[in-house]
Amino acid sequence: MADFSSNTFTVRTADQVNVRGRAVRRIFLSNHAMKLAKLFAGDVVVLTATSEICQQRVSRQFAVGTIWPSSDLASDVVELATTLLLTARISEGSKAVIFHLSSINAATRPAWLPSLKEVHHADTVRLCKIDINGAPVIASLSPKTSEKVKQRDWLRLLLRESLVDLKYVLSTQVVQIQYEGRMHLFSVATVSTRSSDISESLGALSMDDAARLYIVDWDTIVAIDDSVQVPESKSLNVEDLIPPFFVLSNNVHQLDVGVSQGTDAYTAVGGLDDQIAQIRDLIEIPFQRPELFRHFRLKPPRGLLLHGPPGTGKTHLARAISASTGSSVIIVNGPELTSAYHGETEAGLRRVFASARARAPCIIVLDEVDAICPRRVDDAGGEVEKRVVATLLTEMDGVDHTDARVLVVATTNRPNAIDPALRRPGRFDREIEIGVPDLNARISILNVLLEKTPHGITPDELHATASRAHGYVGADLAAVVREAGTLAIKRFLSSSPQQSAETATLTAADLVAALPTVRPSTLRAHAIAAPPVRFSDIGGQESTIARLRECVEWPLVHRERLARLGVRAPKGVLLCGPPGCSKTVLVRAIAAESGVNFVAVRGPELLNKYVGESERAVREIFRRARSAAPSIIFFILSAQDEIDALASSRSNSSVDSGTHEGVLLSLLNEMDGVEELVGVTVIGATNRPEVLDPALMRPGRLDRILYVGLPDLAGRMDILRIRTRNMAVEPALDLDALAALTSGCSGAEITAMCQEAALIAMREDINATFVSQDAFVAAAKALKRQITPEMLRKFERWNNEYGVSMLA
Repeated sequence: MADFSSNTFTVRTADQVNVRGRAVRRIFLSNHAMKLAKLFAGDVVVLTATSEICQQRVSRQFAVGTIWPSSDLASDVVELATTLLLTARISEGSKAVIFHLSSINAATRPAWLPSLKEVHHADTVRLCKIDINGAPVIASLSPKTSEKVKQRDWLRLLLRESLVDLKYVLSTQVVQIQYEGRMHLFSVATVSTRSSDISESLGALSMDDAARLYIVDWDTIVAIDDSVQVPESKSLNVEDLIPPFFVLSNNVHQLDVGVSQGTDAYTAVGGLDDQIAQIRDLIEIPFQRPELFRHFRLKPPRGLLLHGPPGTGKTHLARAISASTGSSVIIVNGPELTSAYHGETEAGLRRVFASARARAPCIIVLDEVDAICPRRVDDAGGEVEKRVVATLLTEMDGVDHTDARVLVVATTNRPNAIDPALRRPGRFDREIEIGVPDLNARISILNVLLEKTPHGITPDELHATASRAHGYVGADLAAVVREAGTLAIKRFLSSSPQQSAETATLTAADLVAALPTVRPSTLRAHAIAAPPVRFSDIGGQESTIARLRECVEWPLVHRERLARLGVRAPKGVLLCGPPGCSKTVLVRAIAAESGVNFVAVRGPELLNKYVGESERAVREIFRRARSAAPSIIFFILSAQDEIDALASSRSNSSVDSGTHEGVLLSLLNEMDGVEELVGVTVIGATNRPEVLDPALMRPGRLDRILYVGLPDLAGRMDILRIRTRNMAVEPALDLDALAALTSGCSGAEITAMCQEAALIAMREDINATFVSQDAFVAAAKALKRQITPEMLRKFERWNNEYGVSMLA
């Protein structure tokens, strides 16, 4: 047998716009690939799967077309129409080989390969309609009225045009056409040639016979034969073609299960060991040993609901379930069932279950089930949704009265949006949450993602990277690995572009660099585009920084030590103090230094004029923070950082007692209610602590109250040193004198003074090379103090009310 390994390509389906007319028979290759394969435009070639060549099996699974150049393709990719792809029984993304039909001599020609010398002109071609599994569809096109006869004639003409466009037709040819808004599949049933009167029926052909090749032109008669049965050996093997799926739209969808068949199918799913153990107990025994359930007279489970945040691997796990049991699988995306025509959605759902019963044991995967089965509410929702829900309930109950091993696996990220009638035993018997992975799960996911990637990452480096990825789901980690791979490729190209690509590897530094570029998907709605701040950028608040790190960092770094001493992490921290004293900057710095997720909540996002909406927004904020724990919730109101705007005292008659009181009650319940707040720290900032509700500041809610006051002399010198670090200043700048001149100033006022000094220097000389001491002194003398002694006495009175020990 000849060696065709050099002509191996990755199969890709061509765009439907470019494969009409004569282009339907074209197999597109790049100019470079055609030159290497010694092929010319218009050559008749054979395309078949690599396994058919390597294993040297007697097979008829191939397609014949004409080669055509394309400047948009890579050198290792081949594009062809869906008709040729179905004929060759090749799935998109698999490997295939291409060779000239006349390049093989008689000594090396396989038994299944036809010869151009044996090509006959077809006189009559009879086609039989088939479904996606290759089974014939009988009587679906039987003429009953004159209108049906007319439609049949139009369909026959359309098929004839398609065969003429193909020109080279095999006795195993599959034709896909679009008719009346739907895709239809037809297979060649019988062919009679002009050179003989003998009708070559496919039923007489065996698997060991060579497939015949014919030429179809406008003189060929094309007929649709409903009576011809396609032999079983001729049926399309779904596993050879594409993973099982159900066609409900105008396009044939190819769904990749993404996991290997067999007992090791779960190895492609990382971080879900507990969920997989539950699923195996629930599914594998009824599917593999159904006689045990009949012996104990038990009903096997009929439904499984997988719910959790997006990107956690629900669909991937559902496909691994079908692969592990070795059963058939029908994967249906929820929106694909929806139809604009009356009754089509329910009919499609019934066809899914009918197909599953015929192919039992079978698993039906309903992805995004909330799209087709929403809650049935009397005053909301349409009649279509109610009928679909009723149909699904009937079909799932009907499974219980049959012996077919059919299981429905549904996935959703909104379990409460599903109709409650589905969430009971006998329908969805078990609900398994696929939540945000913890540290060990993230390590397992990264190991799976890096399994086939060349890298030099040690287990310790992988553990350190995973420990920083708080709140990252599987999809986020996959994005991190992809970004890290891009960085590794750029580094390789810049350092050694001439070396072989085999020497390029992924390093731990690439993962660490890629981690900040991907934000956890559960927190993207609350992302803030702000540069990270470090504690080294903040001056004059050393004691506050130390207390703040005790509240946030210690529960993460010293968890075992705190547990040994019986210390519980604080749930909340209140930063109070005059305006401009770095309260917001401190919170941003602790989030950046500790590496925890940062959820910034703006006041206008919570306040809503509709009853209950503000409270729902508060619950949603805490739900997201719990799923991405450990995390920090920081309350922001417009340009000021005021938690008192949302949690004002209920005894204060000057505020609206409607919306604000509801938000406060929700805030109190979330911080210390029935559901324990674990891994989430609430940080609030205010310069009016006296208006806060006392219930918010008791232990168990805002456990720590830190006073962020005016910096002292050493603090002001530290702030001046930090602010002038990136300024061109006079070499002999006297920071001691400037610190003495800024007595009573906050950090924000000192920063403003430095900016004003630079402007003064530019006014004196636009080409000034540095900011002089005199400019700083002039700016300090012109600076107006906004923090008055009365404001400081107000904080002292509030401090005396709550105790000195609460102030840092």
